[in-house]
Amino acid sequence: MAHYIITAFGEDRPGIVAKVTKILYENGFNIEDSSMTRLNNEFTIMLIVKGENGESLKTNFENLEKNENLTISIKEIPEDIFYKEDKRYKTILNIVVYGADRPGIVYNVSQTLADLNINISDLRTEKTPDLYIMFIEAEIPKDTQLEEIQNRIDRLKESLKVDISVNPVEEAEL
Repeated sequence: MAHYIITAFGEDRPGIVAKVTKILYENGFNIEDSSMTRLNNEFTIMLIVKGENGESLKTNFENLEKNENLTISIKEIPEDIFYKEDKRYKTILNIVVYGADRPGIVYNVSQTLADLNINISDLRTEKTPDLYIMFIEAEIPKDTQLEEIQNRIDRLKESLKVDISVNPVEEAEL
């Protein structure tokens, strides 16, 4: 079985998720990972799916794209990439940034994390009339100390004039 990454977006309206997932179900594909959200008035779907008949899937999505005014992309993920385990990271952080909106917040925070070799696994932003909020889930390399991260974040808070909280996620045993 092959893995595929699928992205779909279009003007938000009821039924988009149902139409996309119906095609997956009818073609025997299983959803292994997903993110679906509305950004302003656009709805965006990102999926990792597993199944056997990629060509049939592509044909069905081409029809959906035309009939529903969606933009859909499908890419097969090579097995050696899909199953590649990255052992560089040990701890997950939840980082929340909030303050007055201004250009460069996402860039400066993401660059600081990149400079520390911290991988962003999820990033979401929200804006209200008076507040800009960014939620980040990040993975810390094994050799990085939390104190070093906090020192860099404290300097970043000063320069951006925002509040930033950094909290390690406790690992749960299942």
